[in-house]
Amino acid sequence: MRKVHVITQKEMVEPDKLIDCTAVVLDVFLATSTIAFLLKNNYEPIYAMEDIESAKVFAARQTEPYILLGEAKGEPVEGFLYPDPTLIELSEQRKSAIICSTNGTRAIEKAKGAKFLYVSSIINGHLIASRLHEQDDGSSIVLICSGNDNRFSMEDFVGAGQIIDHLMGKGDYLLSDASKVARETYLHSHSISFQNLLDSETASLLSDFGFMESMNLVIQHHEKVNVLPVFIGNKIINDYSRMQNAID
Repeated sequence: MRKVHVITQKEMVEPDKLIDCTAVVLDVFLATSTIAFLLKNNYEPIYAMEDIESAKVFAARQTEPYILLGEAKGEPVEGFLYPDPTLIELSEQRKSAIICSTNGTRAIEKAKGAKFLYVSSIINGHLIASRLHEQDDGSSIVLICSGNDNRFSMEDFVGAGQIIDHLMGKGDYLLSDASKVARETYLHSHSISFQNLLDSETASLLSDFGFMESMNLVIQHHEKVNVLPVFIGNKIINDYSRMQNAID
């Protein structure tokens, strides 16, 4: 029986322990939702950078069209589009995206050595759960909550619980204590239409910067965005079409 673990913030991740595991990174309010909306709007592949300087260096080497997104401790950065899903518009021409954030992309960086690595939010967590169940390779599943600059984040924990709830609806899994609590937290939050997430610490921070609508957008799109972001090589791509082909 596959085990499911939840790590409540990226600072607790030990990369060496993920080598044989399937990892999922969550940063519900902001980075992983933005990544999902980027893929939905024809930005692919996506390069997740650890920090602003790494993103600048990587961008300087690009010869194809791209979009550059980033923030530092929640604040906008000159020359970068803020990684807010409400700002992502459909691109007629396929472009790559380079994104860095205080929490989500740093969690991806720490988890990139996992056997498999996926990116999730409450907008696509149901699809991530389907992929994990389909995978059925015996590997432990580690759900990584990015957290908020070395602190716990309610919304990421809820996103982890969403995946767990869908997994338990599909089969038997051995849940850690944190996994059990995450599932219960998700079920409660879902029952009140995720309104408690708008009282979270991250919500307060984003509200101060004028990005309240980004959180409402994420909540409104609960399980409505059909993208399956997977980290392969050094980039994130959308593997949803392969899942659909497997189902068909």
